[in-house]
Amino acid sequence: MKVTLSVIKADVGSIGGHTKPSERMLEEVTQRLQGAIRSGVLLDGMVTYTGDDIALLMSHKKGVGAVDIHRFAWDCFLAATNEARSAGLYGAGQDLLVDAPSGNVRGAGPAVAEIEFERDPRSKDRPAEAFLIFAADKCGPGAYNYPLYAVFCDPMHNGGLLLSPKLHLGFTITVIDMDHKAKDSDRVIRLDVPERVWDVACLLQNPDRFAIEAIHSRYKPDEQIAAVSATRLHNIAGKYTGKDDPVAIVRTQGIFPAPEEMVEPFTLGHFVTGDCRGSHVMPLMPVAINTPVAGPFCLPLVSCMAFSMDANGSFTKEAVDLFGNVVWDAARLKIQQKADEWRRQGFLGPTMASHAELAYTGIIDTLNALDKEFSLRRELAPVHGSDD
Repeated sequence: MKVTLSVIKADVGSIGGHTKPSERMLEEVTQRLQGAIRSGVLLDGMVTYTGDDIALLMSHKKGVGAVDIHRFAWDCFLAATNEARSAGLYGAGQDLLVDAPSGNVRGAGPAVAEIEFERDPRSKDRPAEAFLIFAADKCGPGAYNYPLYAVFCDPMHNGGLLLSPKLHLGFTITVIDMDHKAKDSDRVIRLDVPERVWDVACLLQNPDRFAIEAIHSRYKPDEQIAAVSATRLHNIAGKYTGKDDPVAIVRTQGIFPAPEEMVEPFTLGHFVTGDCRGSHVMPLMPVAINTPVAGPFCLPLVSCMAFSMDANGSFTKEAVDLFGNVVWDAARLKIQQKADEWRRQGFLGPTMASHAELAYTGIIDTLNALDKEFSLRRELAPVHGSDD
């Protein structure tokens, strides 16, 4: 049976600023999701939040980009927006950038990651289906570049690249150019690793422009391992509307990396563009699912849930909150200390986002106004002393 995993996430309102969606917003979306399962639109689903973003985790048989699924998610976000607006919550409907999407919601504001695969318990390579769902808040869409590169390109982080013959064959990595703004096309490149690993590195060095969008197995090229939402909200809206807050799906075990390998790079707290007002560069903090933004600076957050799926496309009754485990407490303390030290530098130099990112904020208006006040000063001719 062909099954599609869809994760669609949006910020449509939160309590007291950018903290968390209200319980009534979550209840409204959950009721709609349960109705969609009962009516057969979905095989299964779950509603979670990370920071102020509501995420819909859904399985279905309608394929990637299915209008019915995307319209359902949009309607859920509209209902949550109405609840947020009636309660006077902050940022109601913030990520809904169009009046109505023309088909699927990719490019309309919400973050979207989807993978379609064959769910067959008799499969030699995938008799069981295990996968991770990552959701990030207060950060740009290149937030997963470092961990995905570390896991799929570097045996210093992933011993499976050396130990598993099926992983050793490598992967095909699809990178998207997020500065390409044509409405009817995406600009992408597909690179095989390890042969072109340095070319991948050259692109990923700029996570505000280039992001990993998909990863496929080379042992079984028709098997997609990872899907990442990689769109720029400011390219859609033409102005700063909040950070892009990406989601990702990564299938695990067997012919794919293990969950333990997949989460190891997040111990670093790698720097991403984001933070309060989307204007700074800060380390990414792994947090438990359903964690509000409550710390200083709106530290960028990422959650990770592990699931299995039965033969009918239903999630197991239990999921594992990987970053909610106590083992991550030491990493969180280190990352908070890293953030505190980094932010002591304030607005100067590399602690702030690049000018390409700041171009969508108010600082550009100030710089343009100041530019008119500059004047040219000619260099004075040198004064020579007398020969006496």
